[in-house]
Order: sequence, then structure tokens, then C-alpha cells
Amino acid sequence: MTADNRWLRMLRPGITMILGAGGKTTVLERLGTFGHANKYPLLVSSTVPVDSARVDNVEPFDVICTDDIEKGMAFCEERIATGHLPAWFSRLNEEDCYEGLSPTLIDQIKHHHPAWYILIEGDYTQNKWLKAPLPNDVPLPVDCDLVIGVVNLQMLGMALTADKVAGIETATAIMGRAHGAIVTPSMLATLLMHPRGLFRGAACAKILFCTGYNAVQHRMTSALLDDLTDLDLEASVLADGYRDTCIIRQYVCYGVSRDRNE
Repeated sequence: MTADNRWLRMLRPGITMILGAGGKTTVLERLGTFGHANKYPLLVSSTVPVDSARVDNVEPFDVICTDDIEKGMAFCEERIATGHLPAWFSRLNEEDCYEGLSPTLIDQIKHHHPAWYILIEGDYTQNKWLKAPLPNDVPLPVDCDLVIGVVNLQMLGMALTADKVAGIETATAIMGRAHGAIVTPSMLATLLMHPRGLFRGAACAKILFCTGYNAVQHRMTSALLDDLTDLDLEASVLADGYRDTCIIRQYVCYGVSRDRNE
């Protein structure tokens, strides 16, 4: 569990938001599991509904559901102090999903415990492969330190359809293509780089996490990364697999980002 330090390179104190589609929960679980194995003071949560089965089946996670900040903080402090990994949500809803915490409460947690590694899943895409900006997107915490944007490379060469894309109407409008159009690297880059796209215009450090790496032609992936230069990424991660089988194939570091160097 401690062998692949590339997972640990994505972990840092403060708030890390995991956005996008096509592998967010996998990234959250892997970061939580690797960080816990290395004894980092970790807290896991979300700002959107999360299927409880995905959380309850991850062995290190100890769940609490409460909107009471004092109760939640006390639980997390005790769990972290005793070497556990708390997962804090507001409640369990009728659809058997954990409801997330508000961005304001997440900022408060960081204020009280700036040394904690706070991992937050932040987009609700219902297992689709790609996400466009949506009117009900939950805002990011004000004091966010890192955004990990997840994109499934298998959308390259795939048709734009509602079963694969959350917010299909917005996606086609931004890309300037009709339903059913085949996604090219430039089309995907146009969507990801939109001001309200994958990284929501965040001013903090940004890492692109690509799943499905070996399922597409590598020249298409290279073309996509070339088109994303203006995003000022700290790194691009190319990976395969799902949940505990997810393996990082390449970790492309672009150096220290401007935000972290200030």
C-alpha cells in the first residue's frame, strides 16, 4: 500500500476537491486508503450525494452523519487521534445516499484543523463518463487548496449522448457540436477549459486525473494534453482500472504551479 508514491504526491494538508466524472469516487477511495496507510490525518466528505454502499464498503472509513459542527468535529478529532479515517456527512437520505457538507462548513473544518488532509467529492454525475457545467453545481469552498479534475479518456472517439454525458445540452453547446457527434481531443479540451468547466475557474493548484488511459489511442491523449496547456496544471495523471484495481500508468509533472509558488 505504501509502494506507489505517486498517489501520495496528490495529498497535502488543506482542502482537496475531486471534481468531474468517470472515476471521482475511485480517486477519493485510493487517496484515502493510501493516505491512511501512511498515517496522514485524513478526513473524507462530499458536497454532493454519495451512494452509501460506495463508502460503507471501504474498510478505513468510519462514518458519522450530522450537521452539528461540534459533534462532527469531536468525532473526527477522536477518530484521527486514534489512527482511524473519519468520513463525515450531514445525513443518510431516502435514496440511501449520504448527503454532503456545505462548503462553508468545510472551510470551518480547515480553519480549526489546517494540518488535516480534507478530501471532498464535489460533483454529482450518477456514473456518467463526462460532465458539463450544470446550473445546480455546488460552489467550491472558498479556501480550497487543490482541485483534482477527473476525466474518462474513453470519451475520446465516443459519441455525445445523454447516457454518457451529464448536462448533454450544455456540453453540445460549448463544444459547438450536435448530439451524436464523435468526441475529438479538441472538443473535449474546449469543454474542460470552459470558465465553468472541469476546474470551475479555481485559482488554487490543479491536477488532471485521466482514467481509461490504455483504452484509447495514446496519440489522442497526447493531443488532449497539448490542448490543455493554458490550464496551468501542476500535473496530469494517466491511470487505468476501477477502485482497488486503479493503477497510475504515468504521472506527468509540469513543475510547481504559480499558485503554490507564491
